[in-house]
Amino acid sequence: MKKITLNKTNLTDLSSLSIGKRVRYIREHLQDECGNSFSGKSVANRIQLFSQSTLTTIERDKTKDIPSKVLYAIAKDFGADLYMFFDDFYKNRSLESVVLIPSLYNKDDPAKETKDDSELLKTQMAIETNPLLENEYAIKTTVSKVASNEDEQITFIFKSRVKYTEQHLFYLLSHIINQINTIDVTIEPELADSSNQLDSIRLAKDYIQYGKTSLHAFPWYSNKGKLGLDNKAFEQAVRYTNMLSDNLKYNPEEREEKNDQSN
Repeated sequence: MKKITLNKTNLTDLSSLSIGKRVRYIREHLQDECGNSFSGKSVANRIQLFSQSTLTTIERDKTKDIPSKVLYAIAKDFGADLYMFFDDFYKNRSLESVVLIPSLYNKDDPAKETKDDSELLKTQMAIETNPLLENEYAIKTTVSKVASNEDEQITFIFKSRVKYTEQHLFYLLSHIINQINTIDVTIEPELADSSNQLDSIRLAKDYIQYGKTSLHAFPWYSNKGKLGLDNKAFEQAVRYTNMLSDNLKYNPEEREEKNDQSN
């Protein structure tokens, strides 16, 4: 697993740039460290969501409309946190460095990876604040569509611009649960029966309590570890989405026959 470090000077430079120029800055830093694997042409060929000329347009800040899936794919290829492209990442933070783990080099021997992960955790514990000691947290809200077979597709991710206390988190959770209840009843009026209603206050309190006391059920992820997991999950999701897309090319009879053959 190859890791590239952005130091405090790099982060200071990035904080003053626009989204497109942050993409270029990080890519060129990776190119300096890794060679032409991170040239504009190589990145575009690897991601296959845009051409080299489109990437150049993005990096020169000639477009203000960058699709979220494009930005996510670039972050994944760079081994970077998606939020590194946004201003909020650099506000109210005293980061000394950030480690990039490019997906291109994220396929080492499992035994070595386990050893590296263990050493990384020890390093983090030595130099970073223990989140269990903090009382306020930025909140990231994720919304997913869930199909009839429980497959999921993320449709919305948003991170708060301020830190929330436990009480603020309670307000947020109870509000979300109550809003979903209200919309559910609007769509299916029979859910208005009190026996079908979820108690938003109680559920919000329960979730906060579980998060504090059931650390094995609701564990903390390290920032770098979560990025690695997200990258692997994204690769699997792309393969599965391609399979779903290919399946649409067949008529119902052909799909059934194809599924029978695969089973």
